[in-house]
Amino acid sequence: MSVIAPETPTTRGSPANSTSDRYLQILLLICGLTLRFGFVLWKKTYVRAPGSILPFGAEICSIAEHIVRGQGFSAPFCQDTGPTAWIAPVYPYLCALVFRIFGIYSQTSALVLIGIQCIIAAATGVAIYGLGRRSLGTQVGLCAAWVWALSPFFFRWPVSWIWDFTASAFLLSVVFIVTLDVAEKNSRRLWLVFGAMWALIALTNPALLSVMPFTFAYVGFVNHRALRRWLAPMTLAGVLFAALVSPWLIRNELVFGRPVFFRSNYWFEFHLGNYHFSNGMGYTGNHPGLNPRELQKYAAWGEMRYIDYYKQDSFAFIRKYPSEFVHLTLHRTLWFWDGSLLIYWTREWWKAWEFWPLSLLGWLGILFALTRRPRGWLLFAAALIIYPIPYYLAYPTAKYRHAIEPELILLSVYLAFVVWGEIRALAHRKA
Repeated sequence: MSVIAPETPTTRGSPANSTSDRYLQILLLICGLTLRFGFVLWKKTYVRAPGSILPFGAEICSIAEHIVRGQGFSAPFCQDTGPTAWIAPVYPYLCALVFRIFGIYSQTSALVLIGIQCIIAAATGVAIYGLGRRSLGTQVGLCAAWVWALSPFFFRWPVSWIWDFTASAFLLSVVFIVTLDVAEKNSRRLWLVFGAMWALIALTNPALLSVMPFTFAYVGFVNHRALRRWLAPMTLAGVLFAALVSPWLIRNELVFGRPVFFRSNYWFEFHLGNYHFSNGMGYTGNHPGLNPRELQKYAAWGEMRYIDYYKQDSFAFIRKYPSEFVHLTLHRTLWFWDGSLLIYWTREWWKAWEFWPLSLLGWLGILFALTRRPRGWLLFAAALIIYPIPYYLAYPTAKYRHAIEPELILLSVYLAFVVWGEIRALAHRKA
């Protein structure tokens, strides 16, 4: 099994390894960026499709437009409907910065924003290599990184849709790297980076916070077992996290008169997938971004009352039809992984049958990891088991899986190395 063993701390940092790693990471970055941006220029994905807002993300870019126009963080559905917390703040402010420099909804802005996403996606390949090298093995990380860099299957979101999917995949991989480094080195600087990374994630895609307790538990357990101080630096990381996210939370409480946990819209999204005779797939025809009647209701009621109404409606549905809710949830659990919802998307660039193999291989990989317990196995398990739960309960689409696709690739390659190692060992014993 040496081919899949993670490198030890003594060999990982040698000068020769560091130099070769640096060149390898640069090569991964260049290849990933060149292919993705070349694809953008070839397919002209920065050009708005007729009758569509794409590649601009509707709510994110609507908020960005109103920020640039001096109306603050507001109006997620193009009309001036007042303050919002529908979306976490990082991506709208990034888009607002680009809009201010290159023009609101301009083709140049689209190209710049997609270019930024291509850079982030290419950097994710480097993060995959770093995560694999620290956990499942250097060769596993290297192979997985090249799969990510070269496979067009993973180009879809960064090149075509200005949204937080691309950043989510990158940030989760990086915070897992930081988690493993904190567990090994336990330095104050790394603890501070750890807290700051989780704050950035919370303000970019709060859905990833479901994994955060497991990263804290992992570093606490590893350092406790090694008889190192961990409670004080962990508290420091938590305080930094709270300090960095508190301006957004305070803003929400001042604006809405009550606490809003990073973003407000979950219960509305939950309702889209849960009502009597729902197909469980999230009927966007009831979305205020597409339905004028719903937009009128949202504007008249305000965001908090609108969300509260659909939260109560969803709970009433669960109380009245519990078996229907369970039935829908079980189906959505499968749909998250098998790509069934791709059948209903006319713009998708792949079919459902091309989607599920990565899920299957990733789950087989985590089963092998659970029996062999490589370094950081808990992080991979949390990504696959915990992260999707909100989507099982609301509705899943293909875009939501992208945040954990780096981990799925690593686990798939890990599976291949484990199986190949077993085959070689069996052949050697027979010889």
